[in-house]
Amino acid sequence: MKKLYALLVILIVLYIGINVGANNLNLVGSDAGTADTTNATANVDGIAIGSSNFAKIDGFKDKKINDTALNLTDSNNLTITVNLLDSSQNISDVANKLIESGSYTSNQVIDQNGVTTYFLYKESGDSYDADVFFSKNNQNYKLSGTNITYDNSDTFINNCKNIIDTMSSSGSSGGFSKFG
Repeated sequence: MKKLYALLVILIVLYIGINVGANNLNLVGSDAGTADTTNATANVDGIAIGSSNFAKIDGFKDKKINDTALNLTDSNNLTITVNLLDSSQNISDVANKLIESGSYTSNQVIDQNGVTTYFLYKESGDSYDADVFFSKNNQNYKLSGTNITYDNSDTFINNCKNIIDTMSSSGSSGGFSKFG
């Protein structure tokens, strides 16, 4: 039995060593990628929007819409739009008014690592549209996607969760950081 424990410890150390050496160890448990400066809106910490930033997502390219919005698009043309919202409103009031309006076919409220998050869906036969509202660090955000196929549903939802988990205040004032 002691030999099995020793083998297990050796395998764990080997696994950690390989992952650290390849710089792929992800202790946060998310699929969010590491910072990358290949896109115009990327900065050292990831992607900046207003005075906030979040980790770059592997496989997604970012494109600035304006100072408070950007699109993230993957090779399957799945697009996640990230918007800064007016922070003077209570995000639960905003989401609940939209739910009560009846324009969404379903919704769910989840606790995403301590952040109350509202997923609102407009479902159709082969796809759905989604709006995701949350407030973090005294800033309101909306993530949205349109024409999401049910095959891409996990990708959309998991990457939204990654954005929520990694969203932070950059401490800089407005606009996008640019690196050329």
